Amino acid sequence: MTPFDMVVGPLLMLLAAGVLRRSPLLPTCIALLSWVQLGVVVIVCWPWLTVPDAPPLFWTGFVLDGTSSFFLVLTTLVSAAALTQSLGVHPGGGQASFYAAAALFLLSMSAAVASNDLGYLWISMEATTLASAPLVAWHRDKASVEAAWKYLIICSVGIGFAFFGTALLYSASQGVIPPDGSLSLTILRAHAQDLPPAQLRLAFLFILLGYGTKAGLFPLHNWLPDAHSEAPAPASAMLSGAMLNCALLPLWRCSGLLEAAGAGSFLRITLWPMGVLTVVAASLFLLRQQDLKRLLAYSSMENVGMMTLAIAVGSSNGFGLQAINHSLVKVALFLLAGNLLAQYDTKRIRSLRGVLQATPLQGALLLCGALAVVGTPPFGSFAAEWQILAAMLDHGHLLAVVVVSLSLAVAFVAMCLHVCQVLFGDRLASAQALSRGVVVVPFLLIAGSLVLGIMVPGPLLHLLQELPR
Repeated sequence: MTPFDMVVGPLLMLLAAGVLRRSPLLPTCIALLSWVQLGVVVIVCWPWLTVPDAPPLFWTGFVLDGTSSFFLVLTTLVSAAALTQSLGVHPGGGQASFYAAAALFLLSMSAAVASNDLGYLWISMEATTLASAPLVAWHRDKASVEAAWKYLIICSVGIGFAFFGTALLYSASQGVIPPDGSLSLTILRAHAQDLPPAQLRLAFLFILLGYGTKAGLFPLHNWLPDAHSEAPAPASAMLSGAMLNCALLPLWRCSGLLEAAGAGSFLRITLWPMGVLTVVAASLFLLRQQDLKRLLAYSSMENVGMMTLAIAVGSSNGFGLQAINHSLVKVALFLLAGNLLAQYDTKRIRSLRGVLQATPLQGALLLCGALAVVGTPPFGSFAAEWQILAAMLDHGHLLAVVVVSLSLAVAFVAMCLHVCQVLFGDRLASAQALSRGVVVVPFLLIAGSLVLGIMVPGPLLHLLQELPR
């Protein structure tokens, strides 16, 4: 197989959405194609998954290395899980259009993850916005349309900043990289010492503002809670579990460029405040939420802050482990929230009661997912956050560790209080009965995070320790 085989799956999904537009077989076909796509991605990426220091494979502005292979598999896994869940809880409306947009979303995220050229990366990230906006506005009511417009406007402004930063970086490379400069990250890193320091730092600031907006860093996060709350559950899962990783990956790649240029201290000065403030702000926002999906959205924001701190200290193990655990657990939680919305026709926490009594397995999974996402042992997120905090201590940032630790404690209390309101109390009559199969995917995802908390497989641990920038 070749890297080009990885685009076949999303293209077949688009074809299926057109051919089987009115067929009841469409959801099953899309689910099967998504898992076939995962198999193809694993086969193509296998050499870099098992040997992280294997020579990168470059092709037309894209690259396969340990980092891109890891996030390609993770992105495809998240999409497959979300689209499989739509078999039991369909998004409503015209399913063909939903699946077509989801296929384009997957294709654009995969391109962003594999981009080695900052120009292609910018195009791919803009494509993720355009492909996912229809998913956010899917219900076509006032709240979802407003959320989609906010998402489009804020993220487009952010991507505009990223474009300006990219242009500045290209300008800085002219005269340094013959014949006319370059946007290839590999070439830029090779000539990093020769790039004009002031122009390089200014370019990174704009890139941070641009992709930080897309990732939901504070105070650029305003679109995130609305978009994640109003989108259908499978779309929310893809936005939180996959797209946020795609937005942080450019910062991870560019951090290697700044380190190679000897600007590591500037990197930490710019990333530290945004990472710490994002964790603090998210934990405070969690305290006052009344909407279950908005609660999960702010939890995503908190995890993004932790991954930003991992980038600041260069902890590849913490960054990768936090990314995979957040993706697994948050996808499971959004899918469970979608189940509850389908059953009770409400997202308000005060209107949800007695879930543990009404559907014990779903209630137990919701509790486990809530504990996992706030870093409770023995789930993998605990190990990830512990490694990030340890790396911060190694860099002598004791005060930041104390502030972040207190914020994580606040987030733990807030999440437990809100979820307990949903789990306990008088049992509510279910508005709609769902098949038992709707808990299978969330169960497997949460079980995966539990396994990673008990024992990280050797090859995966080696890969996470060597994630190239």
